[in-house]
Amino acid sequence: MNTSSPKGKAVPIDRTTTLFMLDENPEEVYRRLRREMPIARIEAIDRIVFTKAADVRRVKTDMEHFGSFDTTTPMQRAFGGHTLMRKDGCDHMRERHAMEGAFEPSLLSDRWKKSFEHLTDNLLDQLNGKEAVDLSQTLAAPLSAGYLKLALGLEAATDAQLFDWAAALIQGAMNASFDPAVFEISDQANEEMNDCFDQMIARHQKSPDGSVLSTMVNQTDPIELSQTRTNMKICIGGAVIESRDALLSTLYGLLRHPDQLQACINQELWKQACEEGLRWMAPIQASPRIVRKSVVMSDVLIPEGETVMAIQASANYDEEIWERPHEFDIHREAHAHQTFGDGPHQCMGGDIYRLLTSEIVFPRLFDRFPNLALDTNADVRFRGFGFRGPKSLPVTLI
Repeated sequence: MNTSSPKGKAVPIDRTTTLFMLDENPEEVYRRLRREMPIARIEAIDRIVFTKAADVRRVKTDMEHFGSFDTTTPMQRAFGGHTLMRKDGCDHMRERHAMEGAFEPSLLSDRWKKSFEHLTDNLLDQLNGKEAVDLSQTLAAPLSAGYLKLALGLEAATDAQLFDWAAALIQGAMNASFDPAVFEISDQANEEMNDCFDQMIARHQKSPDGSVLSTMVNQTDPIELSQTRTNMKICIGGAVIESRDALLSTLYGLLRHPDQLQACINQELWKQACEEGLRWMAPIQASPRIVRKSVVMSDVLIPEGETVMAIQASANYDEEIWERPHEFDIHREAHAHQTFGDGPHQCMGGDIYRLLTSEIVFPRLFDRFPNLALDTNADVRFRGFGFRGPKSLPVTLI
């Protein structure tokens, strides 16, 4: 039997890219890498990255060669346990299955639509009579927190707590130096979250409501409390920031292109706008994987044991799939983007976000404020390598 390792070239090293470039203008970095070295080790982050759409999809779906199981990162320490995001196979599927019922597509509209409409209308009511606002603070952030509290079953939490908890978890998960001061912040957040979860678990066991937490704790054979807690933290750590940033990015794209916005209003093209916004500015730009078994891709040897990054933000700009990918265009030919991932770890909350935005928020916002426009005096800036979106979105309403 041939047991020799696969043969291929060494991974090329990108010494040009800096951390500042990844934070400030990753689109330009990835465009260069797709052209010159689509599989490369970025020296500044010491990670092998994949920037072509086909390679990104393979990294997320080829479970023979790539996996998520990793207990060496600071994530386990930051989250107070080993989440389903870092598990593979049966262990991962058992915990994923425990919450899948809350995301059943056939139930989403019946279960959540009226509550999301009420939440949206209340927030829009608060904008009445105002001439100018920052949609990040007045709409996107409270909407993201509000709909997640409903969907996750965390009504006892405040909006500020959700964002504080998410920031603490993310900073802890990125604490590569294992700085105790950083973990002190995530430890405090974990204590607060666990208290909140336990309070809500008691409530959901008496009165199930179909939320994620309620679904998990009312299973016939529920998963362990420790895993219920850590997997709720995954939902908080990604979704509250991801939803806010995705909403803002799409609104910015529409406001920058009034002709496309008018087409959405006239022809109800809000679903196309939602998908284009998700493609154009992926709120979570990259996903880590572990190389379980050495593999050659495009003549490059990817060694076993490496931590690699599948860059979905770059996959969504692959010129082999999209023309003029840097442009926001709701009329472009439809192709499946990779913003919500692929394979066994594909995001379960994508359809809830689509329901919220394309069926409720976008049409109601522009119906209520038909003259809504970007503040011409404001400089809207996008930042972030892991999470990316505009830090503010100043607009005029009348």
